[in-house]
Amino acid sequence: MADRFFCPDPPREGRYHLPPEEARHLTRVCRRTPGDRVEIFDGRGFATTALIVEAKGDSAVLQAEGEPLPSVEPTFRLTLATAVPKGDRFDWIDEKATELGVERLIPVVAERSVVIPRESKLDRLRRSIVEAAKQCRRSRLMDLDPPMEWARLVGSFADWPRLLADPAGLPSAAWPSLRRGGEIVLAVGPEGGLTRDELERAAVAGWIPIMLGCHTLRIETAGLAGCAAILGRAPEG
Repeated sequence: MADRFFCPDPPREGRYHLPPEEARHLTRVCRRTPGDRVEIFDGRGFATTALIVEAKGDSAVLQAEGEPLPSVEPTFRLTLATAVPKGDRFDWIDEKATELGVERLIPVVAERSVVIPRESKLDRLRRSIVEAAKQCRRSRLMDLDPPMEWARLVGSFADWPRLLADPAGLPSAAWPSLRRGGEIVLAVGPEGGLTRDELERAAVAGWIPIMLGCHTLRIETAGLAGCAAILGRAPEG
């Protein structure tokens, strides 16, 4: 498997220039030199094999070779809107959601939320998304949004199927069908659970409660198990 590097900028005069941190990884960690071939991707769906033309320190210049590499993505777009657990467990959600093929990750702020990530943490998580995409060979980066209040979330995505993780929700056989090329959102509440008022808001707005297992799941388990189950369903159309 070829080493893979993130190159978000378009080519200049037909050549790609890696960002300094990626160039340092190429030269100092992977010990790649001019004449070697690697893969580069721009995070928007484009990837290609490239020849290293120049590589020194925090500078690397590459020349694309051959046709663009295929970008494999789910046949519909999934957004995960989840409360943020304590500790580093949201880092794990961030990484694994990228690997699964989630399109967008939204940190949710509910009444019983105990963690609201700051912009500095979100910036670090966005860097982790790049690293996860490199590892899993994903060419389109997952979007990570700023925190969103529950009241705003339940009033959003009105044209999509909107699912809410709930131990008393519908079994998988009764979940709504998916459409090829469509969009869907899954919401997961905080560890203390959603309040009665928050649940009623969601119900009035048309959110569909779904059961993700026979046991009570932690935030990260619910979010990722739900995403895997949804992405594993065959879309119609």
